[in-house]
Amino acid sequence: MTVDRAITPLDDIMQRYSLGDITAFNALYDALAPRLYRFCLRLTRRRSEADDLFQDALLRLHRARASYTPGAPPLPWIYAIARSAYLDRLRWRRRRPESTEVPDERISAVDEMSPESESHARTLHGVVERALAGLSEKNRSAYILLREEDLGVAEAAAILGITGDAVKQRAHRACEQIKAALRAAEW
Repeated sequence: MTVDRAITPLDDIMQRYSLGDITAFNALYDALAPRLYRFCLRLTRRRSEADDLFQDALLRLHRARASYTPGAPPLPWIYAIARSAYLDRLRWRRRRPESTEVPDERISAVDEMSPESESHARTLHGVVERALAGLSEKNRSAYILLREEDLGVAEAAAILGITGDAVKQRAHRACEQIKAALRAAEW
C-alpha cells in the first residue's frame, strides 16, 4: 500500500539539488537550516558541538546528494544523515576517553521573566536537561524526533531505521524517565 503525500517546496529543492543544480543549495539551506540546527543542538546539548555537527551533516548531505531518491520525503533522509554523523562522533569519543571537553554554554530556555520565575525555569530546565543527558541515545533520539521535532512516527522510524512501534516504545520510555526525574526533583 502506498500513501500519497503532498509535494513540498523542500521536495522540489532537494530534487533539483540531487540532480546537480548547485544553485539550489542556498534555497535548501534556507529551508532546512533552522530545523537541522535545532536537531543537532538537541542531540549534542552543547552549542559548539552542535555547530560542528551541523556543518558535518551539511557536508555529508552535499556528498550524498546524488543518492537521494526523488519523490521520497527529504527531511527524514537529511535527519538520518545528521544522526549518523552524531553517532560517528559518539563512537570516536568513546575510543578516546582522554577527551578535553571544555564546558560550554547550555541551551537556554529563559528569556525575559521575573527573577523568581527565571530561577524556577532554570531549575526545571536543568532537571529536564540532566534527564535527557541520562537517556540512552536510542531513547533520546526517538523522543527528540517525535516530541521536539514534531515528526510523525513513520518519519522517525525511517530516520532511526526501526519500526514505528519501536519508535513509540523508545519515546515512551524517554518520557517516563523524564517524568521520574521531575518527580524525584519534586516538580
